[in-house]
Amino acid sequence: MSDKTTIVFLGSPDFACSFLDKLSRDSRFEVLAAITQEDKPSGRKKILTPTPVKKLALSLGIPVFQPPRLNKDLELIEHLRVLNPDFLLVVAYGQIVSQKVLDLPKIKAINVHGSLLPAYRGASPIEQSLLNGDSETGLSIMEMVLMMDAGPVFTTIRQQILPTDNDLTLRQKLSEKGSSALPDILMQIKTGQLQGQPQDQSKVTFCQKINKTDGLIDPLTQTARQIFNRYRAFILWPGIFLNFQGKQLKLLSLQPAADNLPAPSPGKFHSIENRLYLGCLEGTLEILSLQLEGKTAQNTEIFLRGNRHLFD
Repeated sequence: MSDKTTIVFLGSPDFACSFLDKLSRDSRFEVLAAITQEDKPSGRKKILTPTPVKKLALSLGIPVFQPPRLNKDLELIEHLRVLNPDFLLVVAYGQIVSQKVLDLPKIKAINVHGSLLPAYRGASPIEQSLLNGDSETGLSIMEMVLMMDAGPVFTTIRQQILPTDNDLTLRQKLSEKGSSALPDILMQIKTGQLQGQPQDQSKVTFCQKINKTDGLIDPLTQTARQIFNRYRAFILWPGIFLNFQGKQLKLLSLQPAADNLPAPSPGKFHSIENRLYLGCLEGTLEILSLQLEGKTAQNTEIFLRGNRHLFD
């Protein structure tokens, strides 16, 4: 009989893949199955596409289970009862699980949450840290309870946020650092070396699920710093955009402008040679690439060749 610590892994996006990969290659563990969301239509042709976790699990020879949204708990509970794992490990699964599911593992149901709890409970902790211009964030390894992100925290893994970081780079750093540390953390939880500590309820903050409309910016009411932080947070999705002469204008790449430049009025664009600037409530942004509704994405120099008249 194997003396390995058994795990059922629940996750869906790229962020979760490094955790699954590291655990599957650690001789102390056996990943019995990967639970992930159903395949979803993707692209213009709406081709059913598996989650990154499903792709990785299949490549590693790990069985995959995708409970349907209808009656998902009933099927998941039955599946987990058969597997009887030591740990249930949740990393960005993307769905709420019931108390009956949380009670099934022999040791604990563990969640890897993308903030230093009790800050930023909810669906978008990494984006929220960027939106707020934080200089530090991290991961919390916590015991799952029915209330969202409210369980005892076993340990945290801290990560500096650089001014150049965005949602993509920060996720990569957190995923790499967290997945390297997690196997030892799980063994310490198993042996009782790590005990969960209650969260300080007086310091709880929340973050919400991001919608496409959150990408809409308004330089009349937002500072350059606020817009740049929104760009950093939403670089993967939904991006940032504004209403410009009756059309949507996506700002695909931008940076804070040098302080010695003459600042355009808030909400106004100003082109100087082959460079384009946007005035904000406070400060100025330089637009490096953009896409006007109905047109292809272009860098600013090429865009201005045919569209400079829009900014006169």
